[in-house]
Amino acid sequence: MGKTTNVVYPNQIALLAFIASITFKVVMLPQYFAGTAGRSAVLAMAYLMTIEVMEFVIIYGVIKRTSLLEAHIPPLLKGVFIALIVASSYFKTVVLSAEAVSYISTTLFDNGLWRLIVLAYMPCLVYIAYKGGNVLARTAQIVFWFIAVSLLFNVLFARFRGDIGNLLPLEFGAEVMKACDRHLVWFGDFTPFLFLTVARPAKAQKVRLPIMIAISFVAAVGFMVIFTTAYGGGGAMVSNAFNKIAVFNRISLLLGTVDFPTVCSWLMMSVIKLALIVYGVVEGVTYYLKKRFLAAVAAGAALSLTLFFGITNMDVSYEIATSPVRYIVGAIEYLLPPCVYLAVRIFDRQSVPFDSTKVDVKQLREEGKCREGKG
Repeated sequence: MGKTTNVVYPNQIALLAFIASITFKVVMLPQYFAGTAGRSAVLAMAYLMTIEVMEFVIIYGVIKRTSLLEAHIPPLLKGVFIALIVASSYFKTVVLSAEAVSYISTTLFDNGLWRLIVLAYMPCLVYIAYKGGNVLARTAQIVFWFIAVSLLFNVLFARFRGDIGNLLPLEFGAEVMKACDRHLVWFGDFTPFLFLTVARPAKAQKVRLPIMIAISFVAAVGFMVIFTTAYGGGGAMVSNAFNKIAVFNRISLLLGTVDFPTVCSWLMMSVIKLALIVYGVVEGVTYYLKKRFLAAVAAGAALSLTLFFGITNMDVSYEIATSPVRYIVGAIEYLLPPCVYLAVRIFDRQSVPFDSTKVDVKQLREEGKCREGKG
């Protein structure tokens, strides 16, 4: 293993997958789904989440043996795979960053300046991506506890009176498929995981990946159920759903709106989520330029300029996200993982799970320092 900074453990990949899957499905997407599928938006969420879980299972089948960077597959084929990941990750970073910037400007500031927020946000994302997958996964471990406490706070003090009748009638019809088709970009964000390698830990770890993936599915669909029971057909007019649902608690009735923990937890999740996608860009560009620092600077500059001059508000972002380009991005996200899996099975049959107990720790540290020095 030459690139040790991309080695993660099963519990880290579980937490990272949870954050990556949930973050942008609880902000603007519920409103978009409600506007297209109405009360049946829950079915659209469940359908696309099922496909997303299947995608992650395939990707995990690859990275538990090797990474795309380390796999012994034909260089030309590997180069094509990496270029596709860079393209998809770049597009998704632009779209989802615009959503995050809009959330920050409307939630934390009365008249937040779009470009100033980009200047503060993008360097943070690029720096985490530059440090590698292991640092990204460790950051997810730290952030997860704050997120868990925030969610527990909202559950313990919940004062929610939704109407279950708002869910009916549930019909898996043309509107549901239209919602799924129109919002593909908000799903299937796991291709950057192909640059990681899952290490076999020296000791058994408590976090179970299948359980965490199941929780991600239940959390996304369950949130859509709560949102629909609360707002019914009016959900199409409710933006920033995560905040709106969080204010339904007993503390807010006593002290006024208490959504600061919720806002902070989502901001942390957004940093991890976006840093993961930026990591896909940085790691891919590094493969071609061979200079990690240069790749990170180039990626950060290109993304910032695109957000500065190409995406001026959420309407533009949504128009781009739902343009025909979404079919290209969707094809990459859902078809590339099976292709990589088959390529590894055909050309790299000798790859075995990376065992952290068989690696000299001193050697790993020296390799990590050399890699940073080359960047």
